[in-house]
Amino acid sequence: MRTPAARGGKTGRWDRIARFRASSFPLVKTAAFLSSSGWQRRAGLVLLFLLVARLAAMVLIPLNDTTEARYAEIARKMLETGNWVTQWHAYGVPFWGKPPLSAWLSAGAMGLFGVNELAIRLPSLLLALGMLWLVFGLARREDGPDAGHAAALILAGGLLFYTAAGTVMTDPALVFAATLCQAAFWRAWRDGDRRWGYLFFAGLGLGLLAKGPLVGVLVGMPLVAWLLLRREWRPLWARLPWLGGTALMLAIALPWYVIAEIRTPGFLNYFIVGEHVHRFLTPGWKGDLYGFAHATP
Repeated sequence: MRTPAARGGKTGRWDRIARFRASSFPLVKTAAFLSSSGWQRRAGLVLLFLLVARLAAMVLIPLNDTTEARYAEIARKMLETGNWVTQWHAYGVPFWGKPPLSAWLSAGAMGLFGVNELAIRLPSLLLALGMLWLVFGLARREDGPDAGHAAALILAGGLLFYTAAGTVMTDPALVFAATLCQAAFWRAWRDGDRRWGYLFFAGLGLGLLAKGPLVGVLVGMPLVAWLLLRREWRPLWARLPWLGGTALMLAIALPWYVIAEIRTPGFLNYFIVGEHVHRFLTPGWKGDLYGFAHATP
């Protein structure tokens, strides 16, 4: 782990924290412990095996969960009707519970490869591979190839991640967007490359299309906590393109929100207030007819 330089010839606070983490948590030493000839090849083979096994499961196991069935049918109706703005829970009954990015991807895959389990699930697998690439690239840049392979292997071997990779749901798109934001922020902060700053805001735009304002919470909370610990707010304004980046984020996400409200008036109130306020603060709230698909196949 790289730390700010110590001041006045004394060991800095962040150097002490880094040494404490390295001595207290064995996973920090994983890459160094496993570093040996052939380690990267073995890690690559394990990752390849996990990929092949997941692909086989995507083909052989039918849709067997209400979440998968619900979002798969919403995507199928999108492809059938040609309506890429409004998601339909049933014909004539819009689904307002989530933005359409995942449905767009699944419907597009079905348009290319037919209506089948593999096509419907393929976007989630590709998003998971994108997350692995981001994590691998960031760890390799910071600590070398062994760390990159170890980080990718640890992530790919996680049960929740491995299950979601290839499952029809909205979470893979959201987590990919949040991962892109985190990786892009770090590169923009460390390297001062404003192109990564624009990718940070692009990730926020994708997150708004994946699951809405929740992406701001997932990205903002750890970054704010990290900045509070470092007490370095001023570089934040210089290293991120706030005006251009915000414009990019809005250009990605805002058109769909506006058109969706025009097509089905009341959507914004339901989605913003209902899904993001009442869902967490109102006991027993389950949504109205247009969002109640959360609780039905």
